[in-house]
Amino acid sequence: MTTSSAVPPTPEQVTDYYGALGPLLRMAWGDNFHFGYWDGPSDTSSVEEATDRFTDLLTERLRVGPGDSVLDVGCGVGRPALRVASTTGAGVTGITISREQVDQASELAQAADMADRVRFRYADGMDMPFEADSFDAVLAFESIVHMDRPTALREMTRVLKPGGRLVLTDTFPVGGDRPGDAAGDVASMGRIEDYPALVADAGLRLDEVTDVTEHTNFTFTRMLDGVFRCRREFEREHGMTIEQVFASMKPAHPDVPSVGGTPGVGCLVLVAHKP
Repeated sequence: MTTSSAVPPTPEQVTDYYGALGPLLRMAWGDNFHFGYWDGPSDTSSVEEATDRFTDLLTERLRVGPGDSVLDVGCGVGRPALRVASTTGAGVTGITISREQVDQASELAQAADMADRVRFRYADGMDMPFEADSFDAVLAFESIVHMDRPTALREMTRVLKPGGRLVLTDTFPVGGDRPGDAAGDVASMGRIEDYPALVADAGLRLDEVTDVTEHTNFTFTRMLDGVFRCRREFEREHGMTIEQVFASMKPAHPDVPSVGGTPGVGCLVLVAHKP
């Protein structure tokens, strides 16, 4: 995995990664390409309920309403952006470096009759095509794992209006030594202890860093259950085995499937604001 000081993956690497994983992930996990949030071992919430719950927890922290503008950096196929818009009344712009995801997210917005308030476009979160002070809030839901953290945080700060809030999630290593990082991998883990300095260097004021691993660490087993439950349907529809999907991704990331906590992977929620 890459560290913040290593060369981040190229847009093509990330696009290829989700091009390989995306169809299986949507079938096995749904349209929320992120962790689920369960209250504990006895919580029997479905994947859809748990992933929507996590979106709602972050939405509350955005503190936006009708007339506000939100940027979703690394929007996936658009489910979180649509939920933010529907629950807050804010307008949402989602960006991704996958043109296929732009098309898929736009189709979801059309189907939900929300294309007037939620739009999606191709853009790089580390070099965004927006003027400074453009958005009231920025959401980055597990997307910073694919970027150089200092660069991404500075760019998110640039497009935030003064007083605007940044809400993001990130992964970090737990229960052992930090895994070795290698340039060229498609994702990396951060460290909780690094974030106060990262946020300050980006020009933000830190409001919250919360370890939510105890709520997200049920994701991995449930995701694997979903993968094996749908494997025959996936193989019939796509003409390849799930083993072939994972094998095709190994050069880019040795720890696939990686969306949603693998053992030893924690999850944090960070909130900061622009003075």
